[in-house]
Amino acid sequence: MYKKITLACILFAVVGVTEAKQLLDKVVAVVNNGVITASELNKQVELTKKQIIAQGMQVPGDSVLRKQVLQHLIDVNVQLQMAKQHGLTVDDTELNQAIEKIATANHATVTQLREEITRQGMTWDEYRENIRKEILLSNLQQKAVGRDTVVTNEQVEQYLKTEGGIINRSALTYHLQNIVIPLNEEPTSEEVKKAKSKADSLLVKIKNGGNFSRLAIENSSGEFALEGGDLGERHLAELPELFAKEVVNMKVGQVAGPLRAGNGFQLIKLVSIGGDNQHHVITKTHVRHILLKPDPSMLPEDSKKQVTNIYQQLKSGKDFALMAKQYSLDSSSAVKGGDLGWVSPGVLVPEFEKVMDKLAVNEISPPVKSQFGWHLIQVLGRKQEDDSEAFKKQQVRQFLQQRKFAEAVQNWQQHIRSDAYINIIEKELA
Repeated sequence: MYKKITLACILFAVVGVTEAKQLLDKVVAVVNNGVITASELNKQVELTKKQIIAQGMQVPGDSVLRKQVLQHLIDVNVQLQMAKQHGLTVDDTELNQAIEKIATANHATVTQLREEITRQGMTWDEYRENIRKEILLSNLQQKAVGRDTVVTNEQVEQYLKTEGGIINRSALTYHLQNIVIPLNEEPTSEEVKKAKSKADSLLVKIKNGGNFSRLAIENSSGEFALEGGDLGERHLAELPELFAKEVVNMKVGQVAGPLRAGNGFQLIKLVSIGGDNQHHVITKTHVRHILLKPDPSMLPEDSKKQVTNIYQQLKSGKDFALMAKQYSLDSSSAVKGGDLGWVSPGVLVPEFEKVMDKLAVNEISPPVKSQFGWHLIQVLGRKQEDDSEAFKKQQVRQFLQQRKFAEAVQNWQQHIRSDAYINIIEKELA
């Protein structure tokens, strides 16, 4: 139930101990102007073991696991240092809201989430700090590459055109695992040959019955290596383009690769296919309104009296359209008797839409306050409309943006790591 929650942040658990402790501890790696100590690494290895066991996977040998955990700690350390340089912080309000959303997404209360986290071997304070750091790194990544990941209407249309029947699969999800055999940004031919050979060797092991999850934990440099390379369920347009072109031709349980990507060679396994292609139907509302904005010289109670007076006139039978033309300060709709036309869900401000959705046809609402002023609302009609094609296009736009962002983050992480000073002191961990 909580697999993704705990593992998403587990690698933050021991980054950032005090200087006093570092002085008394053995340093296993230097990362720029910071260090990772033996106690940090040991604690993280133990936490990772518990998480792997909780997933029902076999724990690899200590030497392999320590290497993998250290590499992830280095990646996190580099990014946390950069976040500090940019002065990024996450306050308690933002943190509490994020934790509440996590609990809700897992159909649990915060108390139940806390109990589960404790059961899995992490203190609640550690968990809160991990989530804080996860939000911090997410904000850093958005700051670093977010502006470069805009998806245009033309890109959506081009995707649908070039991918042919992809739109008919837009509601399907593909559950994947991957193993990444890393390469530098500018690898030599010998490094490429060596990485390809390792990927080929792993593929042979998998085809001979080797456990994909365990081999991912032991060998992958991917973000989800310590989760057995589990990428979770994703829509096609969310997947890296390299993966998307493969999975549409794969059978469940099949492994493909090695695939050459920017960060190295990839092996991917299709675990399952989910979702369906049900129609997406929305309820549209034909609505009109009268908008009154309080005069700066008026007291709040006076503006409320003004709108209440108009409301009473409407209730007594005055024509809504005529009153809108006479009093409404929404110039674009006032000339049409306050008519906003047929509106889709999510178009109007929440305060307006919440009241509108509860009104019967032809019913007039009492005064409603929003950021724009006071509204008097009347629903003229409702109808259901098949929005499937527009919905699918919106989904494709969202998924393409997620894909573009994920690939940009991956390239950025690879770049900042190559620019960082990293010295692994214990050579058996290198």
